[in-house]
Amino acid sequence: MKPGQKGLSIGNVQEFNRRVILSAMQEFGPCSRKDISVATGLDQATVTRAISVLVEDGIVEEIGFRKGGRGRRSISLSFACSGRSIICVRLQRRNFSVGLYSLAGETMEETGSQILKNQPPAQTFDQIAACVDRIIARNPQIDGMGVAVPGPFLERDERVILMTESPDWQAFDLVRSLRERYSAIPVYSIHDAKAAALTVWRTQAKPSGAKVLLYISAGQGIGSALVTNGEVYRGSLGLAGELGHTSIDVNGPRCKCGNHGCLELFTSRIALLRDVREYADGNTETSLTSEARFDDVTAAFHDGDSLAVAEVDRVARYLAQGITNCINFVNPDMVVIGDEYAAFGSPFRAAIAKYVKASLLPSIFESIRLELSQIEGDLVLKGTYLDVLSQTYLTAPREELSRTAKAIGTGH
Repeated sequence: MKPGQKGLSIGNVQEFNRRVILSAMQEFGPCSRKDISVATGLDQATVTRAISVLVEDGIVEEIGFRKGGRGRRSISLSFACSGRSIICVRLQRRNFSVGLYSLAGETMEETGSQILKNQPPAQTFDQIAACVDRIIARNPQIDGMGVAVPGPFLERDERVILMTESPDWQAFDLVRSLRERYSAIPVYSIHDAKAAALTVWRTQAKPSGAKVLLYISAGQGIGSALVTNGEVYRGSLGLAGELGHTSIDVNGPRCKCGNHGCLELFTSRIALLRDVREYADGNTETSLTSEARFDDVTAAFHDGDSLAVAEVDRVARYLAQGITNCINFVNPDMVVIGDEYAAFGSPFRAAIAKYVKASLLPSIFESIRLELSQIEGDLVLKGTYLDVLSQTYLTAPREELSRTAKAIGTGH
């Protein structure tokens, strides 16, 4: 036996079984005690005892009867829709959002605010905290808080190491500040594209039979995430998925990350609006102006405005190059584009598909489904809820797993 290996106490076994049962409920949705027994391999007596405690604790609730075999009725179980809840915070370059979710995943409340240009991070933190405080005052039983941030995000240290156009965030420790303010609530962090990818996997990729999902987050920044059989690939430092900081032009402008010709420099919402405003100034052939907002560009694009169509097509061409590089490297069977650019709809998807097809071998392109996100609401907030639920109830927290792996590796 290796030094440091330990057995499981009765309490550990009960906790393990509880996580197995809750994971089955998350996997299959509302189900009976018998369904859980069959899915987990646990005997029904063990399942019944565990469920009784979960119902008593307000984690699980009985939601009514359903017909089983031979006309028998069984009680369906679900994660609780009231009582306990999860708070999710999403930070972006120009705004933030705060959402409240039931354990069952229902959106109970959502709020947020714009972030003024050059606004100090400490001021934004105070605004976020004020939103969180109001939610907690009305919902005192908060089981966890998730924080989703743009990248590059050093997940291992839970630190933003670069936020394009918002450099002050590199010196502000958002996650630690939230932990200090809300010390009674477990706080977890995740990169925003990884959070969104969890939502897309669960609601769009998995039901369609996909095995490897490449999710592209295209909006204020450009990010990506790779999901294989429900697990997000994170990399050694948690930095995996920084598609926006891969180069598509080695002779291009220097990015603040140190690279040249980064994809984000050509395709982010910030870059799109910059170019639209520049070309719209004095241009009588477009309805757009030098003060155009993203919603204005979206509407003009759908109306066939020549400038909007040309600039969105340019973004599609550059974005397709980044996607092509990813496809050749990680070999997904499904690519989903989400976040703000999904608002450009099927013409945008078709343009990207056209450029990707021209850059790939036919057999590779034919094996991939390229889609826009089909999910209503904020994918990042929903994915952050899924991440918190998982670390709170379904698996051990990532930091705990990391410590365990290190202990096993060193024999301590």
